[in-house]
Amino acid sequence: MKERPLINRVLISLVTALSFVAMSLSGIAAFIMPEGKVAYWINWTFIGLSKSEWGNIHITTSVLFLIAGIWHIWYNWTHLMQYLKGIPGRVSASWRDLSIAVLVTLFFSAGAVTRTPPLNYILTFNNWIKESWVRTPADNPPFGHAELLSLKGFCKKMYIESEEALQELRQAGLTVTDENSTIEQIARTNRLTPAGVYQLIKKLEKPDIPQQSAVQQATVMPAARAEQKPALQKEIKADERRTHSKAIDLPRYTGDDVIERFEGKGIGKKTLSLICKELNLDCTRVKEKLAAVKMTIKDDETLKEAATRMGIVPIELFKTILVGEPIRDNQSPSETPDEKRPISDSESRLILLQK
Repeated sequence: MKERPLINRVLISLVTALSFVAMSLSGIAAFIMPEGKVAYWINWTFIGLSKSEWGNIHITTSVLFLIAGIWHIWYNWTHLMQYLKGIPGRVSASWRDLSIAVLVTLFFSAGAVTRTPPLNYILTFNNWIKESWVRTPADNPPFGHAELLSLKGFCKKMYIESEEALQELRQAGLTVTDENSTIEQIARTNRLTPAGVYQLIKKLEKPDIPQQSAVQQATVMPAARAEQKPALQKEIKADERRTHSKAIDLPRYTGDDVIERFEGKGIGKKTLSLICKELNLDCTRVKEKLAAVKMTIKDDETLKEAATRMGIVPIELFKTILVGEPIRDNQSPSETPDEKRPISDSESRLILLQK
């Protein structure tokens, strides 16, 4: 009996069938998984695998199915043509069958874009499943990728004293190294979800107490203002010296700064060369910095592409690039151009002196 070659019709047929099964299973996982921010917040898994892991499986098995499918068609090209053209004594495909098959495929493809009935019912059902994972308000994160913030940065955004939060978590029996540990790290170490960690410290939230406005400060009695002028002038000069000192020693990005400033800004769509140009970074130095932690990225590769390849989220890769780099503009890391800057203490004192 002649031995078959390693790569043969049977092998290719089996690979095509099995890759289709794996791709379909990952497609089912993608259909039922919650939105990204919710999935990471509640530590969602399906058959023990996370959202990003199922996404990676779907991509790789789809590529395998595509390659095996093309190979399968090539192996069986003669039989396929005979099937389409028809030969005596065998069932053949007619132009009617081919036309119907093409139209059905086009309908499902175009209908997904235009949300044509009854396909819109499938998409609506998909949205319902994704939203059903948020059973309580605690399952919905207060902001995107909140689990990536350190305990200190998270508490700052939620108006919680970080020292109180650290003490509360330790009293609850959790192992927390320090306030620089991320919410995700704390949750993983203690076998909790980030949502579970937040629930333990949520009661410590305090409403933001607005500072006394300049108008309110200007209502001080004239005699009292006259007595305060020398002291206020000294404080203003001290503020100016501190501001000048900060201008010389530029602040540097921390992990929390990067998330607060760039999260949700579409940074994943930008290439490394464009990021370096916009933020005045040395691309060579950035690559060396990434290589030190076993990460690589090409100049024309987007952050999302590189992050997907390494199995992380784009903001994590961006944190590695920016942490420790100087902030070279006039905005604080958490400030955006659309935000109104509150009146500083020194400006309030100037208004008071002018009265």
